[in-house]
Amino acid sequence: WALCQDGHEAIGMTAMSALELNATAEVKHLMGGRDAVDIAAWAHKVNKKHPWTIGLHFQAQSGLKCKGGAELSCPDNKCLVKALKYFYGRLIHKDLVSISWPEGMKLTDADCVKYLINLIGDLHQPMHLGLAADDMGRNLTVMFRGKKSSLYEFWNRELTQLTIQGSPGFWWGGWTHVKRSHVEYHRDGENWKRDGVVSFDKWAEESAKYLCDNVYTNPISGRKLEEGLVNGVFRIDENLYELWQREMLSKMLVAGARVAIVLNAVLHNRDAGQALHSGSAIQDLEDEPDSMTPQVAHLGRQGDSAHAVHSGQVGPVAAAMNFGIFMTVGLIFLQVMRMWQGRDAVTKANRAKHQDGGKGT
Repeated sequence: WALCQDGHEAIGMTAMSALELNATAEVKHLMGGRDAVDIAAWAHKVNKKHPWTIGLHFQAQSGLKCKGGAELSCPDNKCLVKALKYFYGRLIHKDLVSISWPEGMKLTDADCVKYLINLIGDLHQPMHLGLAADDMGRNLTVMFRGKKSSLYEFWNRELTQLTIQGSPGFWWGGWTHVKRSHVEYHRDGENWKRDGVVSFDKWAEESAKYLCDNVYTNPISGRKLEEGLVNGVFRIDENLYELWQREMLSKMLVAGARVAIVLNAVLHNRDAGQALHSGSAIQDLEDEPDSMTPQVAHLGRQGDSAHAVHSGQVGPVAAAMNFGIFMTVGLIFLQVMRMWQGRDAVTKANRAKHQDGGKGT
């Protein structure tokens, strides 16, 4: 599985805080009013329906890459970095990487955007660039506070869930904003302008290096993780947990900022007049409201065209409803005015009566 849903939601929140205004509007329009947070579990659902897509979330390494960059090649280009370049290329109409999809499944632009959001998040979970020899850390057992899990699962889910359980006020308290990583955001934005999709390679290299220096090597003791195994289990102490937790939160912020950088770039690099297509070609996903029929998503006056067609179909009904509402409100208003005037007349009569009575005494 990819990074857990809560982690992807945090990345999505950060991304939405960093998107340019027009990009925010287009993303929400493209996805039927939803945003990067709402589609956090989308790729997980695709994996369930089409298991072959699981490989798109990983960049397996044959050995630790403390120097020299990550291994980026893979069979049929069905791996993380190749997939990122493929989906980005699709959105800007450039053939950067070729990936064969099942016959009859032609992905929409909305599908490509969702994949970019999900996969950039995965790129910053270091175990997604883990060793093929231990199945990305799934074959390594760790223990923290008496609970066993795989090293992969600890990074993929346990760190996030422990943070939520231990500090719910922090987790739900608005920390997922690009201002918390504004230095990295501006630096990465400038680097993207210079390097383009080569940035995906560099981000992968960062994750691979971190994995080597800070996960497979205990950053506190400096010892290799395998050297700390006792009866086949590596015990994580509180100091290491707190260090990994801080790094995880930082990586989520950076991932969200980079999602925004890439989506902003998509809009800047499309030719003028080229519309993004909404809907989804991946049918029957659980709790996914996307239309099965691809549509064209526009902004501005063109964006109102679909509404104009719809309004033309229901115009007479809408007009009748509006007229009925107008008449009802008008009648209520007149009745209230009559009651008010009547009450005012009674008040004046009572006042006059008291005044007359006063003169007679």
